Amino acid sequence: MRRTVYWLSLILIFMMPWEGAIRFAGSDTATSVAGLVIGALWLTTVVMSGHIRRPDSFLVTASLFMAWSILSILWSTVPSDSLVLAFTWAQTFVLAFMLWDLYRTREAVFAGLQAYVLGAYVAIGSAVGNYFSSNPYYTNYERFSVGDTNPDGFGFIIALGVPVAWYLATHAKGAGTARFLRFVNWLYIPAAFLGLALSGTRTAAIAGAVGAAFGLFWLRRVSFSARVIAVVILTVGFLYLLPLVEPLQSFERFSTTGTELTEGDLNGRRGQWSQGLEAFAKRPIGGLGTNTYRSANTLGKEAHNSFLSILVEVGLVGMILFGAILVILILRAFRRSAWDRSFWISVLLVWAINASSLTWEYRKTTWLFLTLMAISQAVQVGRSSVRRPAFREHSFVAMTAGELH
Repeated sequence: MRRTVYWLSLILIFMMPWEGAIRFAGSDTATSVAGLVIGALWLTTVVMSGHIRRPDSFLVTASLFMAWSILSILWSTVPSDSLVLAFTWAQTFVLAFMLWDLYRTREAVFAGLQAYVLGAYVAIGSAVGNYFSSNPYYTNYERFSVGDTNPDGFGFIIALGVPVAWYLATHAKGAGTARFLRFVNWLYIPAAFLGLALSGTRTAAIAGAVGAAFGLFWLRRVSFSARVIAVVILTVGFLYLLPLVEPLQSFERFSTTGTELTEGDLNGRRGQWSQGLEAFAKRPIGGLGTNTYRSANTLGKEAHNSFLSILVEVGLVGMILFGAILVILILRAFRRSAWDRSFWISVLLVWAINASSLTWEYRKTTWLFLTLMAISQAVQVGRSSVRRPAFREHSFVAMTAGELH
C-alpha cells in the first residue's frame, strides 16, 4: 500500500501547479481534496505498519513552527480567520511528514521534482488557453493565469520550475524515456518564458532570471552534444516566442519594473507594510494570530510579503522558528556537492524573491520544496533508513525502482 500512496503523492505534486484550475462547490480545489484523501491513506499505512521515518531537525523545527501558527488562535485578534488557516496548517503538517516518510531515496526526490515540472506545463497550457479565449484574470495589462490563481501566484509557480527543469535536464542520463524527459525539461525554459510573459508578474520574472542563471552556469556539466541540443532548443524556442509575446500588454508591464522599484509604492505594498510593522510593535512576541494581517491594514489585504506576514501574524517566536528552518537547510546545503548546493540555494533564492511580494508561507508549494530539499540533504549524508540504489536512468521507472519495498 505504501507504494500506491507514493505514486498517488506524485500525482498530488503534479496537480499542485494548476490547483486553481479545478474547484469544487465552496472553495475546495481538486488538489486540496486529493491531498486530504492521499494524506488519509498515508496515515492509514502508518497505523497499519506501526512505523514512520524518524524526523530530523528540519521536520521537528517545521512542526514547531506549524504548531505555533495553529496555537496562535488562542490569542488571535480575529479567531474566526485564524481558525480557517489552522486547518490549512494541519494539512501542511501532514504533507511534510508524508513526503518525509515516503521519499527516502535520491531517485524519489527526482521523481517529485519531475512531477512538478510536468504539472507546471499544464498551468502554462491553461494560461495560454485563457489567452486564446480572451479571458484575462486582470483586464489592466491583460494578465493571464491558470484557473482562479492570481497571476502573481501563477508566476511564482512557473519561476520555481525554472531551476528545477535545468537541474533535471543536466542530470538526465541514458536513452529512451530519459532522453525524452531531458528534451521536455529543456523545452520548459522557453515555455516558462511564455508563462511569465502572460502573467505579467515582475517579481516572478526577476526570480525566473535567477533560476535561469543557475542553469546557464551549469550547462557546462553536460556533454558537448547535449549542450548543442540544449542551445538549439532554447534559441529556437525564444526566437519563435519573442515576436509573439512582445505585443502582449502583460509583457509590456515588465518595462515598468525599474520605475516601480525606485519611484513607485509597489502597488500599495509599502503602505501596507508600514501598517503591519506598527501592528507588530504592539504585539511583538506572539503576533496578531495566523491569517489576521488583513486586520492590520486599512486596505484589508494580505501582507504580500511572506516574511512580514510571519512576523506580524505569529510574532518573533514564529519568525525565529521559520528562520531556523531556513538556516538548517542552508547550512546543510553547504555540505553538498557544488552542483547540488548551487541548485538548492538557487531554489531558495527563487522562492525568497517571490515570497517577498506574496503571502506564501502556508502554501503547499512552499513546503513541498522545503521538504524535498531536506530529504535530498538527508539522503546525501546517509540519514535515510533505506539503502539507495545506484542512479542509472532519469525516468519515472528508474526513479522509483526499488522504492518503498
